[in-house]
Amino acid sequence: MKRIAVAAVTAALTLLAGPAMAQSPHTVDPATMTPTLNPDYAPWTCIVAGTGITCTGLQDLAYTNEAIGLQCSGKDVYVTGVQRSKFIRWHDLQGRALKTSIQTNFPADRLTLSATGEGPAVFLSGDWHKHYVYPVPGDLAQRVLTETGSALKLRVPGEGVTFRDSGTVTYVPSQEYETPSVMHGVHDRFTGVDLDALICDGLT
Repeated sequence: MKRIAVAAVTAALTLLAGPAMAQSPHTVDPATMTPTLNPDYAPWTCIVAGTGITCTGLQDLAYTNEAIGLQCSGKDVYVTGVQRSKFIRWHDLQGRALKTSIQTNFPADRLTLSATGEGPAVFLSGDWHKHYVYPVPGDLAQRVLTETGSALKLRVPGEGVTFRDSGTVTYVPSQEYETPSVMHGVHDRFTGVDLDALICDGLT
């Protein structure tokens, strides 16, 4: 009888445990995160994971002969290409951001002076990772951005690479893309190199 009773209890515990293990992760409303999640990466998926909340979003872009707002000798510059970014942000259980990871890749944007993509072309590419940390959870003013990889490279046929921004840059809080605190690698954008002029030189 004792063995039967133990078996019955074991079976009951198994039945109780079974549904709990089969449950899907608990989802959370993305609108409750702090700071607000970037709508460019929507729709967002936010789930409770361990001791916090993880949110994931994607951005896939494709563009064909779109004006980029740059002119060379009075002519508009047009771009054709694709870009993909994956965004992951981790939060505490109150929804306050703790860290962020963004991986972005655009393999070969083609720039021309033609609205139909004809004529001479130069090529921009990038494949880099952005990492944000929030020393004060959820506080944008205190977050620290570090970029790693090849953020931008300009290739001109017949000349090779004429502009490069690659390596690692960590920025001063609230001065992202303006004031580096730590920098390693080749970063032409911080040495006075004029990317727009190099694009125009390659196209004309």
